[in-house]
Amino acid sequence: MYLPVWLSFVGASFVFGLIPGPSVCFTIGHAIRHGARGTLPTILGQLAANCLQVVVVLFGVSRILEQSAVFFQGLKIAGAIYLVYLGYRQWTAGRPQLGIHGRVSSATARKALIDGFVVCGTNPKAILYYAALLPQFVVQTHDENTQLMIMAGTSVVIAAAVLVFYTMLADRVSHWFDSRKYWKVQNRLAGVIMIAAGVALSAVSR
Repeated sequence: MYLPVWLSFVGASFVFGLIPGPSVCFTIGHAIRHGARGTLPTILGQLAANCLQVVVVLFGVSRILEQSAVFFQGLKIAGAIYLVYLGYRQWTAGRPQLGIHGRVSSATARKALIDGFVVCGTNPKAILYYAALLPQFVVQTHDENTQLMIMAGTSVVIAAAVLVFYTMLADRVSHWFDSRKYWKVQNRLAGVIMIAAGVALSAVSR
């Protein structure tokens, strides 16, 4: 793959990745409530979903999503409902027992990983994004599969970098409320962001 083409792909991916979408909003909301360490499992879950989405695109399954309005709407609505549910759960969460950013248990980490996977995996726009973007940077004179694999791996790395960036940013903001006195403000801020992400996801179209 030509280096200039790859660099152009990296630049485009970063620009699109930095635009807040449902996954980014979910990550920010989670980081405000649970801190950077507690949000790491959700990032891993989202990256696993990204890998699955890329595989779907590489095997051409994304055409089903492009052609089936029912499948698209069903996946989108499921993701939106789940995000709103997570937002409601954050809004109504009780007072932390061991501090705002206490140690994360294995059960909590597992739940966070699953939440991240579901939130990212049920966003049909992400699959269509990969299906539309990757072919634009394929050079016809080189092996197409190799180029797609390189770009797919690059996309996942960029997604990880973007999510970590927003996590660290939200973690900094959360310290403004790093007191048991402000636990309700923190919970509700995180909840509103997640609910807004769910509403935004429900509004996307093909």
